[in-house]
Amino acid sequence: MHLNYRTCYALLLALSLTITAHAQHADTTLQKPISRFLKCDAVQKTAVPAILLGATALTWPHKEEIRELRNRYIPTFRYRYDDYLQYAPAATVLLLNAAHVKGRHSPKRAVVSYAFSMGIMGVLVNSIKRTAGVQRPDATSRNSFPSGHTAMAFTNATFLHKEYGEYRHPLYSVMGYTSATATALGRGLNNRHWFPDVLAGAAIGIASTELGYYITDQIFKNRGMNAPLRNNPVPINNKPSFLEMHLGYAISTSNDLSLANSEDLYVKRGFNLGIEGAWFINRNFGIGGEFAFSSFPVSSEKVILDDDLKTISEDLYTQPIGIRYFNIGPYFSYPLPNNWFITAKLNTGVSYGSSGNVILKLNPAAEKEYGRPELPIMQYKPKRAPSWTAGIGIQKRIARNVAIKAYTTYLNSRHGFEILGLNETDENGNPIYDPIPGGLSRLKFNHLSFGLGLTAFIW
Repeated sequence: MHLNYRTCYALLLALSLTITAHAQHADTTLQKPISRFLKCDAVQKTAVPAILLGATALTWPHKEEIRELRNRYIPTFRYRYDDYLQYAPAATVLLLNAAHVKGRHSPKRAVVSYAFSMGIMGVLVNSIKRTAGVQRPDATSRNSFPSGHTAMAFTNATFLHKEYGEYRHPLYSVMGYTSATATALGRGLNNRHWFPDVLAGAAIGIASTELGYYITDQIFKNRGMNAPLRNNPVPINNKPSFLEMHLGYAISTSNDLSLANSEDLYVKRGFNLGIEGAWFINRNFGIGGEFAFSSFPVSSEKVILDDDLKTISEDLYTQPIGIRYFNIGPYFSYPLPNNWFITAKLNTGVSYGSSGNVILKLNPAAEKEYGRPELPIMQYKPKRAPSWTAGIGIQKRIARNVAIKAYTTYLNSRHGFEILGLNETDENGNPIYDPIPGGLSRLKFNHLSFGLGLTAFIW
């Protein structure tokens, strides 16, 4: 799986917003009760950590590929805001209490819940770090998995969510999880963690806070709880404005994605992931947008090197063909019984293809001659182009603000495309490229994607 760094971290940003109400219960105004399983308190409290841990397992085999794309686009990123931002949600709780803004619990009970949460998180993170011994991407130490900064950030964000997001307004939760996600993003961009590290850290942070609050609830019972502010039911007919993260497979519908129409290089089935959201004017119609990325690994297993290239290499690989797009337009939602929704969208905007290389792995003699272990022999450069998407989905609301959606989206775009070949190297060993005669002038990135989305409603 080859994923663009922007979209990898956009995944985290979207996830931060979707989990703003992960522990909230389904209200009593639903048209029909949801299943007992989904209504179970334990399921609602563990659903998001379980999804994050599943994503950790899925992305673990591809962590180096994800990091390669970070190094490909922004290798010099060095901004250490993540060292401080991880504490922002907890500091917000303290400031609100100091300003006498009541949360769900008294300050004493909130502090006890937080202490249990921090203790559980600390034990889990440090014990796993010592046991796993995973080397950091920057090779400075062997305590990369899981990310402690991310676990701290999501513990604090869930603390803010429970004290004020569930009690006063969901925007407190949005703010908390957004700052936590920005912390996770910083850990990856600063080359301090692999992508699965931050996913696992987020899961541990959320789960630790849930467990910390559960222990506190058993000790305090009903003591130290502030009275509910108001009865705030959410009928299914409300305006379903939302933020969403989605992840799924991408299947090319264009013959052009065989890369220069070569029989040697061909595109495999890829992945699609991104974020989207919409503000609904009424229960059926809204305006929104999406930022997403589709990536297609390119196989070179059928390539046979010519005799000249065999003198310096016996193998090559190709960086993935990818496209990122930002589209806006109308969104549609139609409520069904039992908290089901049919959704649709029709967006238009702009898309960008990612440039890449076909790279030779040099043998020892050639590596010494060229002063490098690898040599790009061909470059491909897509240009910006208009794009449009059409999609449909079926959505199930599983809690007051949370839903799961199965989606299918078609993207259409056609890009100017240039292919350059290695001509020679200068006296310093730097490659010089020239356009390949007869190379592609246009390339279609048309593809169909399908998968699952996690939705946060903003009622």
